[in-house]
Amino acid sequence: MLISKSCIIFTTLFYFVNFPVYANDVDITSMLVDLRNKYVSSELTANAMEKGKQRALLCSQCHGIDGNSVKFDVPNLASQNSIYLLKQIEKFADGRRKNYVMNALSKELSAEDKVNLTIFYSNMPVKQGKSNTQLAIKGKHLYESKCGACHGEKGIGNVDYARLAGQKIQYVEATLSRFRKNTKAATVNNVKRQSFIMEEVTKDLSDIEIKSLAAYVGQLH
Repeated sequence: MLISKSCIIFTTLFYFVNFPVYANDVDITSMLVDLRNKYVSSELTANAMEKGKQRALLCSQCHGIDGNSVKFDVPNLASQNSIYLLKQIEKFADGRRKNYVMNALSKELSAEDKVNLTIFYSNMPVKQGKSNTQLAIKGKHLYESKCGACHGEKGIGNVDYARLAGQKIQYVEATLSRFRKNTKAATVNNVKRQSFIMEEVTKDLSDIEIKSLAAYVGQLH
């Protein structure tokens, strides 16, 4: 059964009705229109998911066949917000986010491939990892005070902020540590990822607080 939660978002964000014409220079706006249009009916969504599943074979060595990562330092894509995910793929394609493999792969994907991939992944259920219960308890209050305003009370995120619920624990730890490291570096020109908001949030976090946050979001449903 298809997950329909993403449809709610599109009704408030888009008023376009026509399908875009694909070209080499199709911009993010046209892809977002297509993303919205493919959620109009279950048939269109299912077709996009099937095509996305085929393209996802290129990504399965790291992200798994269903978007549940098979590597500790690679994020789960399953159940991620469609629009957020599409925006991140574009950031890899144009170099705003740095990762050798992702930069290369994203440039080879067509606009339609990117849309279909995001629909496929967003409709796959995320599999929870095993969290340290004591750390998760400690992380709850920290999450509510530092993260909930953007990522949501239950960690499901939105079009601009990632879903954290069920995210791979080791990946969350590594990502938070990278943001914290940015604040202590003399220059951040060559870092893999930058975010003023995240750097501000993480700058004073201890190692145990980062582990607690990761454990908490990892066990969220």
